[in-house]
Amino acid sequence: MKLLLIGLDGVRVDLALPEVVAADEGFAVPDHPADPRFAAAPRDVPRDAPRERGEGTTGRLAPTLSRLAAGGRVVPVWMTPPTDSGPGWASLLTGTTHEENNVWWNEFVGHRLARCPDLLSRVFFADPRARTFAATTWPALVAATGPGPVVHSRPDQQVGGQHQLFAATDFSDGCRSADRQVRTRAAWVLNHEGPDAAFVHLEGPDEAAHRHGSQGPEYRAALTAADEDVRHLVKAVAERFERLGEDWLVAVTTDHGHKPEGGHGEDEVVVRRSFLLVHRIGGPLPAGLREPATLRSHEVSPLLLAAVGVRPGSLVADHPVGQVRDVPSAGPTRDLRHEW
Repeated sequence: MKLLLIGLDGVRVDLALPEVVAADEGFAVPDHPADPRFAAAPRDVPRDAPRERGEGTTGRLAPTLSRLAAGGRVVPVWMTPPTDSGPGWASLLTGTTHEENNVWWNEFVGHRLARCPDLLSRVFFADPRARTFAATTWPALVAATGPGPVVHSRPDQQVGGQHQLFAATDFSDGCRSADRQVRTRAAWVLNHEGPDAAFVHLEGPDEAAHRHGSQGPEYRAALTAADEDVRHLVKAVAERFERLGEDWLVAVTTDHGHKPEGGHGEDEVVVRRSFLLVHRIGGPLPAGLREPATLRSHEVSPLLLAAVGVRPGSLVADHPVGQVRDVPSAGPTRDLRHEW
């Protein structure tokens, strides 16, 4: 079974899939408390303020996600604050906590990502014949010259064509043009080359929410545009099943939601609430994907890897190999004197 993981940055699942959220109580309350350092400041909400759930929305904002959900499953995922993209994607893609990967901000200061392989690398390590692909609107996820990257570069495999990385360059229309560029490249590679594991990241909803909030037409339009991008990606792998009989597991997730006025980073339910949508093209969902009631962000990657047959290494956990004395992974103090 091949794996396509689609990351939609900054998606409020209660707006994209309101019927799913309403039907699953696992989306109501986080399954673990937040560190007090990342608690949201109290705020006054006017009586006529927009509702923070998806009630009252007209039409379906994400028909592709709805169709995938109808033929698959949506599992509630709770992000651990700070709910920023760097910590979120690092946890989702590597299967490690903030304390383990030491990613607390988007600057990636002091990260330990070299010791925390991403799920594409784990597929390759399990089978060196595997071909992997990643495309993103946010270069920090893949650029070796940036603050990360979260996805390991693996230059030897790039030379041999087994590992491809693509970062958007067309920001002439912000993330909208960048997402189109990523979608176009990813759909071609998925359809014509069929990598064994792929990660495609799109950022339009996050940009729209930061600029306009998550309650207005701009954000809803961005959700619909991202959903259309997902349709192109799913169509690419569905055709491979139709023509070649390839078995594909399609997964969709997000790194955080958004406050009504836009923004994230703290512990509000609406920003901590994420999801894992899984849909298999070629057969029923693997048993392991039908079991969990809720997940935490660092549990997503191991679950997907297990579904496609990738297991952790056999080294005994308490073996001294890999032990490093370093700055404690306690996270930032939130002392503003040390914020730059």
